[in-house]
Amino acid sequence: MYIAAGRSFVEQVENRARTIVPDAHWIVVNGDGSASESLEKCELLVLAGDSYTTQFVEAVLKIPAVRWAHTEDAGIDGLFYDTMQSRGVTVTHSPGTNAIEVAEFAFGQILWSAKRLGTLRDNQRAHRWQLLGLESLSDKTALIIGLGAIGQEVAKFAKAFGMRVLGIRQSPTVAVNVDQQGTLADLSQMLPAADFVVLAVPLTPYTRALIGKDELACMKPTATLINVARGAVVDVYALKEALQSGKLRQACLDVLPTEPWPADDDLWDIPNLFITPHNAWSSPLYLPRVADLWLENLQRYVHGEELLHRVR
Repeated sequence: MYIAAGRSFVEQVENRARTIVPDAHWIVVNGDGSASESLEKCELLVLAGDSYTTQFVEAVLKIPAVRWAHTEDAGIDGLFYDTMQSRGVTVTHSPGTNAIEVAEFAFGQILWSAKRLGTLRDNQRAHRWQLLGLESLSDKTALIIGLGAIGQEVAKFAKAFGMRVLGIRQSPTVAVNVDQQGTLADLSQMLPAADFVVLAVPLTPYTRALIGKDELACMKPTATLINVARGAVVDVYALKEALQSGKLRQACLDVLPTEPWPADDDLWDIPNLFITPHNAWSSPLYLPRVADLWLENLQRYVHGEELLHRVR
């Protein structure tokens, strides 16, 4: 069995994988798209680790024999998924493997906003000793849009800080740590109550530009918007206008519609906008979790069983 993956992933799983597939033959694909040998015979493909780049994807999309492809991704949008599914390739992904880290990051942005950490840091750099009025979280409301693995972790953190938690999900299943739950149809009714709005939804036709001019107008001018979902969930130009006009206090974007965002765009210069480079997932625990999930699926694959987290 020929398997193509990046070097860091191969190092994580190679020995354990041989106990499942003794004749596994690994082909290492580099971040620049080059490979240790021809990819022609690869049946299995893994997109995870430091080699998972645009060049990597472009190279592996050309492999003719792929039967099963697995990614480290939580979301399932983009050219790779569209192409593989159009070819009838089985595709699985890794939802939840970075949920804790992304939720920690999102809640860190809540604290950054409430405790005015950016202003305090600016004052230090200016050698300015100035007491600031800070906020408590125990009298605040968080609205979490998307109650999957990430959203539920954010809800847990929010409750631990004594916050009131509102949540939106399409499933009727009631999430724990959520005081009031609705669907996307309830968005305009829930937005005005929120001091912090956290976006943790997948990108779908229903969530593309979910937060636009009308939704921003529903929010408190003292609210903070945090996006750890996908960049296209927010209309960034409507957000820019809301921030600059004082209709919204702050926003924190770990994701943008184009990544990397153009260095010469003035979005970077908006003082009440905190931009981070799609970094929330980063953790030394992430790749080992993806590896464990893939090994479980490899066991299922060789026994002809249903794979976990298959993209439909």
